[in-house]
Amino acid sequence: MLIPRKMVKVRIYSVKQNENALLSTLHDLGVIQVEAVSIRSDQVSSLPPNESYAKLSELSRKIRDLEISLYPSGTDEKKLFKNVKELVEAAERLDIFERIKRLKENEGKALSSLKSINDRISSLEKISFYEDDLEYLGSSSIVSFVIRNDEATRAKLAAFEGVFLIKGDEYLIAVVPKNLHSKFGEFTKNEKIEIGSIPTSKGKVRDRLSAEEKKREDVKRELEGARNEISDISKENYANVAAIREQLEIELKKIDVTSKLSGTKKSLILEGWIPRDELDGVKSALARVTEDQVLIEELKTEETPPTALRNPKRIKLFEFFIRFYSLPQSVEIDPTLVFALVFPVFFGLMIGDVGYGLTILIISVWLIRRVDHPPKKSRVPKFLGRFVLSMMSRRSLKILAKAMLPGAMIAIALGVLFDNYFGFQLPYPHFSVLDPAGLKTLLLISGYTGVAMVSLGLIFGFIVNFVHGHRKEAIGKIGWLLLAYSIVIIGLEVLRRQSLNPLSNHLALIAFPMLIVGFGIVIYAEKAQALLEVTTIISHILSYTRLVGILLSSVILALVFDDIFLGSLRHSIPYIILGFVVLIVGQLLNLIIAIFEPGIQGARLIYVEFFSKFYKGNGREFRPFSSPRNYTIKQFSLDPLDGKGKK
Repeated sequence: MLIPRKMVKVRIYSVKQNENALLSTLHDLGVIQVEAVSIRSDQVSSLPPNESYAKLSELSRKIRDLEISLYPSGTDEKKLFKNVKELVEAAERLDIFERIKRLKENEGKALSSLKSINDRISSLEKISFYEDDLEYLGSSSIVSFVIRNDEATRAKLAAFEGVFLIKGDEYLIAVVPKNLHSKFGEFTKNEKIEIGSIPTSKGKVRDRLSAEEKKREDVKRELEGARNEISDISKENYANVAAIREQLEIELKKIDVTSKLSGTKKSLILEGWIPRDELDGVKSALARVTEDQVLIEELKTEETPPTALRNPKRIKLFEFFIRFYSLPQSVEIDPTLVFALVFPVFFGLMIGDVGYGLTILIISVWLIRRVDHPPKKSRVPKFLGRFVLSMMSRRSLKILAKAMLPGAMIAIALGVLFDNYFGFQLPYPHFSVLDPAGLKTLLLISGYTGVAMVSLGLIFGFIVNFVHGHRKEAIGKIGWLLLAYSIVIIGLEVLRRQSLNPLSNHLALIAFPMLIVGFGIVIYAEKAQALLEVTTIISHILSYTRLVGILLSSVILALVFDDIFLGSLRHSIPYIILGFVVLIVGQLLNLIIAIFEPGIQGARLIYVEFFSKFYKGNGREFRPFSSPRNYTIKQFSLDPLDGKGKK
């Protein structure tokens, strides 16, 4: 977990006739990141463009459009296409293109007609109070509109000369001379009066309504018939169409990769990065499909390999925060495990309240469920939803919510220990964070945490430099460790008001030689200017006291709002109401602080004070040549238990 997967760069040689089998195998194995071939020679050149690309691309577009027109129909059965010829034949055998095109056109026409009919019915229902013939509302000399009937609207319309109003309970009809049509439209726009058109027709409103409703039922039957036919075709063909589309996209991806290959008329050369623990399996699979007509050579290179992290599912969640900072290089230590263990503790400690912790836990669970099962109609204000989604995606929201779950649980546990329930306390023995003795204990714990985190960072720095042969830099990390521990020991002795005379204080006898040796090693490894960083390492250790500082600020803020509320209970009803409002607003404010401040500061303590001791980042992510398969079967696999479709 602490080390990314070891990568090796390989060069693969084979005969030209094995190109398709080779690429198909590597694609299905999904363990190689293909790179441009580095060989430069008069005999070796890039492979020519694949002539079938244009045909497959056009076929893929056509099949993709067909799939979009069908209704998804689930199936557990997956298809296997042995070669491109079989795939193209399967695509060309599909005989539903014209039927689906006709049915989708019918569906579109029906939907358009249904909308027009519904609009007319809506307008007619609004003027159901009108009892004369509809032809009187529209002619060569007049035009009519339906408008909501309220006192303010009537007052505005009274200012427009020439309009005649026919009033109903909820709506009214405005009859306007044709020569005033444009002027009336401008008037209603300026006055912000919403107007609706009235269908041009003859006959009574109730008769027209009856006729339109009959039309609507006829169109609905047409629409339902078209959709049922599409549904029947989808049940029979969707899985096959989706499988063909998926395999076509895979074949196009394989053709794209050929632009990175080189070779001669009869041979091909491919280069790429493979995880070392997968190399033997790749060799075996390629030898099998090419009948041993393949040679795989490990390349010695100064390139930094791409990074492939390996973390368990629960820990993998926190890779989001590492990537947000910077992906580690493949030759570095992966700090995801440390982040996953430490961040929730920091987050929970800085909250330290049952009420806030439980609220954050509920919000996190709600967010996760909301992202997984979005409602048809949201009750969250649109402006708030748009604001949140403008900052991060739904996937990022879900990851953040999951990351806060363990921290919220730790906050609840510590809240019980500290006896904090939105700042209120219950009558049981507890650890008081505001008591001088309790505060001193917490500050010591935060200080020791700082020492542990800085030490771990320096140890990681030593390991990384030592493994990669940077002996001087590795020794420098040891010097900083000695320097840090000697300063910590001396500082603690000063706080305890102990003598620093080495003859009477054995800790001082240890600390001062450590200090001198540490200084010497640091000067040797990093020259004299490195001594300017001594204050930095001290500040990094002391920086962890902010864990207690943020906890105290949250506790004190909660106490202030609680005291204001409790004090208001001794006064009149208006004061009690005001006190209750202050309590609610204050607790909401403190809750917002409890969500953002511990998260930001907890991550900062890891990014700045911990990562700076060993971490460079700027890694290049490992992107294997592969595609997800939902409807088709892999032809090749490194997994010996995966026998389905294997060659």
